[in-house]
Amino acid sequence: MPPPARDRSARGRQLVKNLLFETCTWKSFAKAVLAEYVFTAAFIFLATAIVTSGCHTRDTAAASGAGGDTALTNVVPGSCFIGNTTNILTIAFGFGYSIFVLVYAASSFSGGHLNPAVTIAFLLTGKISIIRALFYIAFQLGGACTGSALVLACDKTGFKAALGAANHLNTANGVSEAAAWGFETILTFIFVMVIFVATDAQRSSTAHIPVLAPLAIGTTLFLIHLVAIPVDGCSVNPARSFGTSAVSHEWADHWIFWVGPIGGAIIAAAVYEGLFRSHESEMLVLHPEHDVEAPGKGKAALQPYAGVQGTQERSRLQEQGCESTSGSDSTSNHGKSTLSPYSGVQGLQTRCRPQEQQGNDNVSNGEWV
Repeated sequence: MPPPARDRSARGRQLVKNLLFETCTWKSFAKAVLAEYVFTAAFIFLATAIVTSGCHTRDTAAASGAGGDTALTNVVPGSCFIGNTTNILTIAFGFGYSIFVLVYAASSFSGGHLNPAVTIAFLLTGKISIIRALFYIAFQLGGACTGSALVLACDKTGFKAALGAANHLNTANGVSEAAAWGFETILTFIFVMVIFVATDAQRSSTAHIPVLAPLAIGTTLFLIHLVAIPVDGCSVNPARSFGTSAVSHEWADHWIFWVGPIGGAIIAAAVYEGLFRSHESEMLVLHPEHDVEAPGKGKAALQPYAGVQGTQERSRLQEQGCESTSGSDSTSNHGKSTLSPYSGVQGLQTRCRPQEQQGNDNVSNGEWV
């Protein structure tokens, strides 16, 4: 059932407000932007260093034309990265696991985008403001350049052999611009769709396990790299391509690594918003009182018993004979599902207490106060 016109109008106004205004303090905003810079730099350093250090192994050096010379004096620049099948699994795992760890680390500060394509997708769906998106992208690009430059400073020989892990087409094996563009668009679409699903707090089936979101995102990136490393080194991230290209001065067909990922992200945003987003639920709005940097304020984004701890606590309480929350906590309100004040794990705990104690609990609008 489509949402009433009044609800659509209200959501439209909220979308415009989210795009134009920031609701957090400048201190919190600055921390978020700095986190995008630091963790993007860390991601590019780790992922690129995995490529360049791998060039020093005997098998990779031999497959790159150096024979047994691990000093890499006879290697053509870039030959130990794209077109070399000996270390694809290692590189793919390095990119995927790095993004898993760093998204987890950055998410509490900035949401852990670390990718302009992801930032653009979140902008188009009204999840972040225009000013935040612009700052994020600028600092993501700066962080990528910093990470790549640090790898060059640490390992000049490996950096040269891998051409800085810069993205370029595997023309030796017949990869065309159209093929690379298609791969980058489709793979970014898949990547961003997974991000939307994994981070959608309004989906009741997955909102209680947000800790798994970075794992799903990292695993998806791992699989994507298995597909695209032999094609063009795999980008799906304009910052990753820009940083390595800027430091290695490899700009061939660089436009593909912007147009493809951004195009895929735009399509993913349109598809998810149009087909998969729950229209019955309202947009989740970050109010100023949820700004953890505001003095004397700050509410946790997760409920006290979210994730694995919540699952364990729920099982323990139900074993004590508490009633199940399924089917009893929701009421109908013009097609919308609402939770009662005694929903969730805290509701189970309350129902386990004596009836007279329950009457002393202060409950306001479904929140414990």
